[in-house]
Amino acid sequence: MSSAAASPHGAPGWPGLSPGPLLLPLLLGSLLAAVVVAARRLVLRARRAAAAPSAGAAQAAAERGRLLAPGGAAERPGEGAGGQGGGRPGGGEDASLTARVPLHPAELQAPATTVCVTGATGYLAGVLTARLLAAGHTVRGTVRALDPAHPAQAALLALPGAEERLSLHEADLMAPGSFDPALRGCTAVFHTASPFDMAKDAEDLVGPAVRGVENVLGSCSRTPSVNRVVLTSSIAATCSSAGEHGAGKKVDEGCWNSTASPAFLPYHYSKTQAERRAWELAEQQDRQACPSEAGWRLVVLLPGLVLGPCVGAGRGRASAESVRLLRRLLSGIMYPFAPNMGVAHVDIRDVAAGHCLAAFTPGASGRYLLVAGGARMRRMTAVLARLYPGGSVRAAVLPVRRWVVWLLAPYMRLRRDVVVASWGAPPVYHTARAEGELGVGAKGWLPLEVSLYDMVEDLAAKKLVRHPMGPQRPSSASPE
Repeated sequence: MSSAAASPHGAPGWPGLSPGPLLLPLLLGSLLAAVVVAARRLVLRARRAAAAPSAGAAQAAAERGRLLAPGGAAERPGEGAGGQGGGRPGGGEDASLTARVPLHPAELQAPATTVCVTGATGYLAGVLTARLLAAGHTVRGTVRALDPAHPAQAALLALPGAEERLSLHEADLMAPGSFDPALRGCTAVFHTASPFDMAKDAEDLVGPAVRGVENVLGSCSRTPSVNRVVLTSSIAATCSSAGEHGAGKKVDEGCWNSTASPAFLPYHYSKTQAERRAWELAEQQDRQACPSEAGWRLVVLLPGLVLGPCVGAGRGRASAESVRLLRRLLSGIMYPFAPNMGVAHVDIRDVAAGHCLAAFTPGASGRYLLVAGGARMRRMTAVLARLYPGGSVRAAVLPVRRWVVWLLAPYMRLRRDVVVASWGAPPVYHTARAEGELGVGAKGWLPLEVSLYDMVEDLAAKKLVRHPMGPQRPSSASPE
């Protein structure tokens, strides 16, 4: 893959083809796709208008109950109807964000302390902040600019415990020293802030990611109280595609991405470079100002594609990569065809739990993979179609050639190198270390059905996506 020819826009081209012969097919293909999508949307609107709301709601509720109720296919192992964690996290920003994944004993037993979460208004950071507050910790969140009226910041400040134990601080990833005030007195730092946009080019990703790591960890080294740093990396730092480390080999914590470059999968390259820089800084901590201090320990978490509900709304949430994917799935654009692209996924609440356990488990060290499983686009459409029968999503039934998706990638807002790298089944990840040492996922990871259902309901309530059942959706659809 790394030898693929470069396209005029810097993305790898299809091997053996020059841009010239592709121009006309690309234009014709884009026009045809636009016509097909427009026609499909008209059909969906007509079908929704003609459908009987009561019958559709009853059918949808029954199917959701079968898939999500305790004892069904999507039940979390070890959690029954009366068990802890059986509750459904709704659209509100409250303690229900921990209902699916209750606080672990290590979290409950850890002494209350002061921690910092960088990029606090981010998709993952918001849920992590809610979990830290639920565990009794004092949280200092960093944002680029303080604005209590901003929807994401307002949602954080409305979390249970936030009035007493949450403060927001301005800090700029590109400004050395700007994190020093927020870190003062903190014992643990969660560095979650990093650009995440698969469609961006290398200059928009690599520099900010690496400099952000340098500036945050530099502040950690100047803060004597910091003894643990938890860095959010990504499975993108382990490989670009299945088979990169050998046919049939599971990807584990010892694997590093060796094929990504500034021209090929720049997001993967940025995560790899940022994490490598973090390990370099961890090994050469500069404690000259406080030579008696033992320094801080670095723990790195590598989650798959994060799915699930979020804290707050606003433009930042709407542009998240996970939300973009969900919008594509809900739009009907993947019917009757769906690209044979695979993703490794994980629920945001499992990821938040993993971060807390990485900070408060005394022996935690090194890298930990956080992956619930793998799924192709075809399966994801099938899951949504089963969860919302009669809605806007129908399971894709026809295969589509890779070269067709490659040609139409710009229209679908996909990078062509992403299409090439993610075609087929995703890699299989070995998560035994996270399950055994941290305890996250030890009783089973939240399944795809639960992640997608909770994400749809949450984002639709916040008007970030259109509900697949339309305005007549049932108002009391509960997994229980």
